[in-house]
Amino acid sequence: MRVPIYIAAAAAWIPPAASAKEAVANGEYSQDDLAGNNVMCLPIAPDGETASSMAVAAGRRALQRAAGVIRERIDLVLHASIYHQGHGHCWTSASFIQRELELTGAFAMNIDQASNGGMAAVDLAGAYLESGRAANVLVTTADRFSSPGFNRWESTYGVLFGDGATALVLSSQGGFARIVAMESMTDASLEQLYRGTEPLTSTVQPGPVDLRERQRSYVAEVGLGSVLQRFSVALCEVVGRALAKSGYELRDFTKILLPSIGHVLMGLKFLKPLGISADQTLMSWGSHTGHLGAGDQIAGIARLVEKSSVAPGDRMLLIGAGGGYSVTVAVVEIDSLPEWPDVSTDFELPADIRTV
Repeated sequence: MRVPIYIAAAAAWIPPAASAKEAVANGEYSQDDLAGNNVMCLPIAPDGETASSMAVAAGRRALQRAAGVIRERIDLVLHASIYHQGHGHCWTSASFIQRELELTGAFAMNIDQASNGGMAAVDLAGAYLESGRAANVLVTTADRFSSPGFNRWESTYGVLFGDGATALVLSSQGGFARIVAMESMTDASLEQLYRGTEPLTSTVQPGPVDLRERQRSYVAEVGLGSVLQRFSVALCEVVGRALAKSGYELRDFTKILLPSIGHVLMGLKFLKPLGISADQTLMSWGSHTGHLGAGDQIAGIARLVEKSSVAPGDRMLLIGAGGGYSVTVAVVEIDSLPEWPDVSTDFELPADIRTV
């Protein structure tokens, strides 16, 4: 990086979780899917809590943690999400977050890049910092995957959606970690996997989001092998470019932060193509959070620091991937370990789960 890009703070807001076994007992989820995914619970926001208000809570905590670096100055606010943010069309949740946090003078922007939204926002933030157009950037993510519009347990194959928000403060002024390389790309040949074979429509269609039918129709045309092969090529190309920039190899990383998805799909999309083990990731914690929309990697940073699971001199590899099909990779070096008095990544677990 021509200009140092520091991580000044990270935080999350995660509500209490509901048991996957209870979802099976209630007919919301299948036993076969539970066995394959190995996601044992999902955080579910209480009634009245909106995605945007969750983002404000995570953002406020991250800003407090970064206060010694940013001195209350934020130049850019980027908010990434997947689903409903608390209001209808013709409204920008990023501006709401900016207003609620009283970040006067900043530019606010929504990032609509599905599960890769948080990482795409980090990449865009880095470009602003490198160009000098910003000195401090707040990146937030948030989603509440509520029914009846979204079935968090069975809307797609191999991914279960947990509610939650995350926030990351990036700065050219200082921080506890540095992003030393970043790369992004999109393989648009896979765009149709998330659209299906139905034609585009001129109006919003009623009913819950059914990603399974979209994926079934596309895979029936091209074959599952074709989809997995293109996933692998895109992933390995972007990871390879980031590693080449940084001079590191995969074995040099203490942790590799991935999208938090079901274990079978995780193996097919990430572990096998990269030749890495589950122990190098946060899959065990992800078995309790599920997929936090666009925020898995930011939540992972906060988790590792809050639990002192990384140390000065360690390195993290952040990998985001989402519909489009887009991939973003960041190489992070830990310079110091901040002491934050509270923990934002602990949340209440159901009675049938004892530890995180």
